[in-house]
This record gives sequence, C-alpha cells and structure tokens, in this order.
Amino acid sequence: MLKAGDGGDVPADVTALRVPVGALAPALPASLAEQALVDLLDAHTALESLLDHDGTAGWSHRSVYELVAAYGPWFTPAALPAQIRPLPERQCFTNAAATEREHPHLLYTEGFALTAGNAVLHAWCTDTVGHVIDPTWLDPGSAYLGIRLPPNLRPRAPRNWGVLEAPHSLYPLLRNGL
Repeated sequence: MLKAGDGGDVPADVTALRVPVGALAPALPASLAEQALVDLLDAHTALESLLDHDGTAGWSHRSVYELVAAYGPWFTPAALPAQIRPLPERQCFTNAAATEREHPHLLYTEGFALTAGNAVLHAWCTDTVGHVIDPTWLDPGSAYLGIRLPPNLRPRAPRNWGVLEAPHSLYPLLRNGL
C-alpha cells in the first residue's frame, strides 16, 4: 500500500492525486477527447459545489467525479482483441467482471468514458500497460478515465451493479477514499 497525501492507504497499483479534475497530474489530458471528458467532469463537479450541502462534510470526496479524478489515470482506447468476445450492450459492469474472470491477466476498471460526446459511468478491463479492453462497446469510447479496482471491490451477483454507482459500495469510498 502507498500512502496518500492525507495519510490514507491507497492500493499500490493506484496513483493517488489530490487535485481537481481539470488539473489531473501527471496524466494530463493528451487528446481533444480526454479534454472533453475533463470538461464534462469539471462541469459536474462545479454544479455539485453550487449545491453546498453538508451531506458529505468531512468525507474524502464529495462525489464519484472527485473520486475518479483523485485516483484515476487515463487509459488508452483500443480495438477489442480477437480472443475477447463482445458481450451485450448496457451491461458493462457484468461484462467487465466476466471478462476479467475469463482472462485473469486483465484488470477490472470503472470510471468515466466518453462516447458520442457523452461522459458515462462505465466499466471495462485494462491490460498491464493501460490499454482498454471494452467488451461492451463494439466501437471503443474516445477517452477513458478510471480506477483499477482491487478484487474485494468487484460487482457482486445477483445485481452486478457497478462499484461506483451502488450506494453500499460508493459511499464508503467517498467517505474514506480507496
């Protein structure tokens, strides 16, 4: 475990960043698509700060947007390798978890992806060098910012909700960080 800037434990394969989305470092946006994703996430974060509620006072992160910005590096979009089979659309969390189980050299990853100009909460797999293996989208997204989640933070049957979308798994991460 690495130590985050605030003293919290961070898994060794996660880069801890304590900066706003728009100031991601060292993984600054390298393409127009990545910049567009940063701009969309910045807009969400700005809207949340306008709400000015105390529900997350004292938490490490106020939102999933801040959480992904704090820990998420950029991943490189890539075509689906021939040995990976495409899986049903609109089931990304289940698909990524199943792909990781079938191909243990891949890592389950959740975060935000940019597709058709929209930033969506999404799940995919990554290889060890950061290439996206996305079994859900036949045409890969144009930008991916996410967190390689440790094995204890995987979607669980029967619902297979995303870790970053289900309150029972997201809220502890927002309170405490990774």
